[in-house]
Amino acid sequence: MRRMLIACGLAALFGAGALGTLLAQVNPPGPSAYGPLAQTVITGNSTGTTGAVVGTLAAVTNKTTYICGWNVSAIGGTAAVGPITVAGLIGSSMVYQLASAASGASITHNYSPCIPASAANTAITITTTADGTASAVDVNSYGYQQ
Repeated sequence: MRRMLIACGLAALFGAGALGTLLAQVNPPGPSAYGPLAQTVITGNSTGTTGAVVGTLAAVTNKTTYICGWNVSAIGGTAAVGPITVAGLIGSSMVYQLASAASGASITHNYSPCIPASAANTAITITTTADGTASAVDVNSYGYQQ
């Protein structure tokens, strides 16, 4: 909004023809925050308690799934919910550690640029280890398909 107000103010000073040029510089065409313009933004969220929890960015025929970030949180337990495995990625899986706490614990990871699946029509999963003492474990992930 602030950029738009500045652009309008400058257009008033320099003429309407400058507005289009200025807006193109302030909001250039091109990739969005997630990636290319021809995309579908997706999420893969799941909740559980004492068992393993899996968040899945689903596969789609003839499209590649990309992961841009994820978060795992756990509360009410003292056992580990790690390792947390992000699978289906190009190259190999990524593994992270998280120990749970009665007062809660969380881990967040964002990828820039977003990471593609190993092939088209391949899901990306974020899987926790079972925490036999947790009262809640949540997996949230986001990305896009192209």
